[in-house]
Amino acid sequence: MHRPYVDVYLSAHESGIQCSFRDKRDYEAADNGRIIGARFKPGAFHAFWRRSLAGLHNETIPLQNVFTEADQAFIENTLSLQDDAAVGALAELLQAQSPQYDPNIETINRIITAIETDRLQTVGDVAEWVGKSERWLQQLFQDYVGIGIKWQLQRNKLLTAAKFIRECDNPDWADIAYDLGYSSQQHFITDFKRVLGETPLQYKKKLSSPASE
Repeated sequence: MHRPYVDVYLSAHESGIQCSFRDKRDYEAADNGRIIGARFKPGAFHAFWRRSLAGLHNETIPLQNVFTEADQAFIENTLSLQDDAAVGALAELLQAQSPQYDPNIETINRIITAIETDRLQTVGDVAEWVGKSERWLQQLFQDYVGIGIKWQLQRNKLLTAAKFIRECDNPDWADIAYDLGYSSQQHFITDFKRVLGETPLQYKKKLSSPASE
């Protein structure tokens, strides 16, 4: 399951800027499978995009839309380098944009950490924790992450559920749904299947099969 990251990547097959994905996505390695990339902390790509990321989820942006120097010659030359040198070349490409410090990026990462560690489950919980209005929070995440904070809250629920399923021999689906704040067991199962492509029971059975050991 994707977290709210933006990735800049180079490969022989394709290169680009991968924005946050709402649901499940499979990646297919081509040629030698080598990818050189950089992952931005949640919200940090805004320092390079410099406008709202709203609507960019599930999108792959051409490199040159942001980094004009990243033409095909740059990609080929970077991929011809050894790993450390290739990563260095990509870092120089990013640093050449002179990104400026933005306190909102720090705030977003504090919020996400709090959601993941303090079990904040609703927008109201987060608003109270950070001392801002729910409307302000929604706009902040739309502009800087490209996806609303409700998505982040739901994603954390599903990541927590998947971790619990992996670690528990006999998970109780109703208890999991209740602990995560779902109104019903069916609502939990529907969300889980939509994102992971299988029900919690199917997920557990696949983990327990000999092929997964």
